Amino acid sequence: MASFIRSTMALAWNPLKSTAFASVSRPASLPTPAAPSTATSILCNAVRHMSYKLKTNSAAKKRFVATPSGKFKHWRSGKRHINTGMDRGRLNKAGKASYATPAQSKHLRRLMPYA
Repeated sequence: MASFIRSTMALAWNPLKSTAFASVSRPASLPTPAAPSTATSILCNAVRHMSYKLKTNSAAKKRFVATPSGKFKHWRSGKRHINTGMDRGRLNKAGKASYATPAQSKHLRRLMPYA
């Protein structure tokens, strides 16, 4: 069936390839279509040849939040369970947020490219 459809499409009449219209030219009174501006053509090429979208690391996006200043905020460990032996100051400090170090931030920028 597919070969029949392809052969039928190949035999279909195409007005642009027809010899009846080959000698007809564009009248002089009609303007020729304007070429796209440089800005438009550059934009079209940028969209057409867009590079691959980077994926955000799922583990990093669940654990870190990017701040407007470019730092990465995370929550400290040690607050969930087995807290009976911990003193109050240590437990309260574990409940607060902390920021990633500059070395960690360098890695996080690669793991979270759109953050």
